[in-house]
Amino acid sequence: MTDRSMTPRLNPRRLLAGAATAAVLVAGAAIFVVTTQPRLAPWTLDPTDPRVSLEDVEREVARRHPVPDVAPAGLAAMLGRGEATLFDVRTQEEFDAGHLPGAIRIEPGSSAAEILSLHRDRLDDGPVVFYCAVGVRSSQMMTATLKQIAPHASAGVYNLRGGIFRWTADGRALVKGEGPGKAHHFDENWGQLLARTTRR
Repeated sequence: MTDRSMTPRLNPRRLLAGAATAAVLVAGAAIFVVTTQPRLAPWTLDPTDPRVSLEDVEREVARRHPVPDVAPAGLAAMLGRGEATLFDVRTQEEFDAGHLPGAIRIEPGSSAAEILSLHRDRLDDGPVVFYCAVGVRSSQMMTATLKQIAPHASAGVYNLRGGIFRWTADGRALVKGEGPGKAHHFDENWGQLLARTTRR
């Protein structure tokens, strides 16, 4: 019978709030290690609220994920010079509705290893820009992968500020196959924000 008196017990109240834990076995005993990866507070902006603007969303994305970004005008200038490599961090359905010219779709949640395995040769062709609907998924991906990807992208890695919603609101074109595309609304709630933003 196992002597449980020799097994240390984890007191959850003594853990740092929101921190992740990992159990490591050392000489048969479980030792819990507290890592320094605090969880973000829940998303509070409601896209169905008429008072919430795309500018509010952009500020919240930048606060939660402070990664380098580029405005649509800056990206348009890059594309005009044929410089940028674009990664679309959305679902296939969203991508098929409309995307930036020349964009490569990558699955949301892809790891740095997956991106490097498939696209390492493209990373040094010029600035690398990630985008999604409003910048949430793409900035999350950058937060998770930037350290590994940046050494292979000498011209820099950026998040498109405001995503496809901002690109469309600024009157810039999307493509779908050989013809024009349109911004996918992501879901009904975010569709309300898109409608408010593009009818200005």
